[in-house]
Amino acid sequence: MTHYNTQREEELKSNHWLMNGDCLKNMDLLIRRGIKVDAIITDPPFNIVEKIGASNIHLFKQGDKAKNTSMTKENMAFDIGFDQISWLSRIPKLLRQGGNLIIFNDWENMGDIAKELRGLKIKVKSLNHWQKNNPCPAEWKRRFVAGREYFLHCTKGGKNTFNVDKVHKGCFTYPLTKKSEKSFGKHPNQKPLNLLTEMLEVLTNEGQTILDPFMGSGSTGVAAKALNRNFIGIELDNKYFKIAETRLNEDRT
Repeated sequence: MTHYNTQREEELKSNHWLMNGDCLKNMDLLIRRGIKVDAIITDPPFNIVEKIGASNIHLFKQGDKAKNTSMTKENMAFDIGFDQISWLSRIPKLLRQGGNLIIFNDWENMGDIAKELRGLKIKVKSLNHWQKNNPCPAEWKRRFVAGREYFLHCTKGGKNTFNVDKVHKGCFTYPLTKKSEKSFGKHPNQKPLNLLTEMLEVLTNEGQTILDPFMGSGSTGVAAKALNRNFIGIELDNKYFKIAETRLNEDRT
C-alpha cells in the first residue's frame, strides 16, 4: 500500500493525501504549493474537556454500567487548550471560490468562530446540527441529555455546490458511530459515515477535493473515497493518523 506523508508532493496526483503533523504547518505547506480545495469539512477539538475538567470525563460514558474506553484523560488530552481561531486564517487561501466549509464545534465556541470567519470574508450561511437518535445519557438524572452536535455551514463567495431537490432543514438525524466503523481503532469523537456521506453528497461533486485539517481517524476521507471524491487529511496524533491510513488503504471502513 502507498504511504502518504508531507514529503511526497506527488501524492496530490492520487485520490488521497494524508499528512501526519501540525495542521498549521501543513496547511501552510498546501498554500505554498498552490493547492486549492472544493470543500473543507472538519471537526476540530471543542475544548469541552477543558470546560468540564479532566476528572469529569466519566460523565460521557454510554450508560450507567458501560465504559467508553476511548474517553480517558490520555485520549482526550487534545481537547484541552486548543486555539479555536488561529487555523481559520488559512481557509480563504485554500478554499476555491464558491467552496463549502463545514466546521463542527461546541455551541459556546460558535459565535467567536463565526465572527472571525466574517472578518476573513467567509460567508456564514447557517448553524445546523447532527441530531443523535441514541445520544450518550451523560448525567441524565441531573440534566437534559445533549443529543445534538452543531456545525457552521459557510461558503467563500460565488455560487456554491448544493445538491438538493427539496428543502433541506439542516437537521442530520443519525445514530452514534457504529462499532464496525471502529474496527481499526477508536477515536473518541468519530463521526458516523452516513452523516459525512450525506454532507459530501450535498456539498460536493465527484472528482472534487475535500480537506479535513483535523482528520482524526479519517472518516471524512473514507466517505470521500466511497463517493469518488479526492481527499487531503491532516492529523497531528500519530495513533489516529495510522488508523486513518489503514482505513483508507483497506476496502473495509
